[in-house]
Amino acid sequence: MRGQYDQEKVLEAEIIRGKKSRMAYNKLAQGLDYFQINKQTETAIEAGNVPAIQGLALTNQRAAADALSTPQGYQLLDRRAGSGDNTAPNLFFMLRGTLSERAKPIFRRLARRSIIKVSQGILGRGLRGNVWVQTEYSPDADDFDDELTLENYMEQGYLSYENIVALEKREKTKSGVLIFDTSGSLFGERFTTAALAIAVMAYHLAHDNYAIVLFNTKAYFIKRVNEKVDINELVNRILDAESAGYTNISEALEIAGIELNKMQGRNKFAILVTDGVFNKGGDPRKHLHRFPKLHILGLPSKHEWGQRLCKDMARKAKGRFAPVSSYDDVPRALMNLLRES
Repeated sequence: MRGQYDQEKVLEAEIIRGKKSRMAYNKLAQGLDYFQINKQTETAIEAGNVPAIQGLALTNQRAAADALSTPQGYQLLDRRAGSGDNTAPNLFFMLRGTLSERAKPIFRRLARRSIIKVSQGILGRGLRGNVWVQTEYSPDADDFDDELTLENYMEQGYLSYENIVALEKREKTKSGVLIFDTSGSLFGERFTTAALAIAVMAYHLAHDNYAIVLFNTKAYFIKRVNEKVDINELVNRILDAESAGYTNISEALEIAGIELNKMQGRNKFAILVTDGVFNKGGDPRKHLHRFPKLHILGLPSKHEWGQRLCKDMARKAKGRFAPVSSYDDVPRALMNLLRES
């Protein structure tokens, strides 16, 4: 008993200091029971120590979830959501299996608020690509095609409004599919990243054609091309999505390619977000013929062969391979790919 009391005092002191990682707090909490973890989580909430809350949740999800399902816990998550960080969605995905029916919708709302705020900030730094379209003369034109106007003058022998070629800048129309790997989700990070990526894509392509596919053991649509879904509903769908242990890239590419083929327009592309380490469905390269352009955003992985596969697929599908070193980098890397597409 004395040893456990000392362990609690050490853990409490470290929570108040706030200098450790979640895994360090998890290690310090090993062996403590529900009531001890619940009490320590309350201390972490009061101290605003999110890594400690996450570490304690890894030790005992029920104890941490119950401590967070209080006015003090909600206030902390609300503040973090308002500041635009990922605390609320990360904890939602970590704890959703143990949250009460009363607490779950509150956590979901706070997670959605955080995801939308962060994605809007990312979108603000990602400009849409533009194309120049030839139009009739107007004094308010964005620019003029001097070369073609000169050709018209040489051919007609005189210059008039009719043979002045104006140029109008228009946003590039796009048709795209986002394909996101949620297999083996660790601490909810991959699902949080997927939710942010989906929100970024939805905002960026709000007036275009797009579809979203998630995959783990199976592939399934979050949004099909012919659906009209607002951003809140899209985020709710990812918040309710489930993870599984296997990685079936082949099935994801198959259904995404079929969906992309239904879309209109010349500028059609897909973006696959994965570490490339498949263990179900066979070699995904057999489906590359379905894509006029396939970019691949490479998730962090210890398996070099997965990265080699991603590079090879991007090269064969006339896309770009963009690896990231952490999940936090995914939404902005996705924004760059969308801007280039």
